[in-house]
Amino acid sequence: PSHFIGKKPDGSEPSLSEDAEIKTNDGSLLKDEDLVPKEPGTSEKTPKTLTRPTDRVFADYRTTSSQYNATVGGLPATCYPLYGVPTIRSDIPAPRVRRISDRTNYGDEANAYALLCPSVFSQKGVYERDFFKTRPKSEIARILRNIGVSISDQNFEEVWKQACMKHHRGDVCVESIRNILDEIQASHTKCS
Repeated sequence: PSHFIGKKPDGSEPSLSEDAEIKTNDGSLLKDEDLVPKEPGTSEKTPKTLTRPTDRVFADYRTTSSQYNATVGGLPATCYPLYGVPTIRSDIPAPRVRRISDRTNYGDEANAYALLCPSVFSQKGVYERDFFKTRPKSEIARILRNIGVSISDQNFEEVWKQACMKHHRGDVCVESIRNILDEIQASHTKCS
């Protein structure tokens, strides 16, 4: 026979050129334009991968869920009742000691972007909770010295006062100090 179904009698796979010999009434099943080289530079050919119109990526692609409440004057979420248990449990505090079997997301876990592109801080073992932890003045001054920020005692007192005024209880964390230092640097840049 001119073609084989399955393996050849010698145990090898038939090549596509042998399979292409299968004829119908009007000629071969596979036309020459339907074949592409199996590997660049080889004479063996394989059928082209079929594509669907849905395989293309559209620039204006939007999900219907992203369009809910997208109208001006739409009802805010506070106007209608919400049911069920939220995926991120921001309604209950995270326990101080988490068990391995506790699979609840308390809002303190990283998202996919943070896992794929970790920040410089998380690569060094410093996480978001460390930036927002309330710390005494001496500890924050020591942290600034250790990371190489050269600031005089008088300037540090001024920065500390500004950071205390930002919080209603006067609590200061590393992030609030960073924000004040960034504001000072931005104002100096504008003046220059």
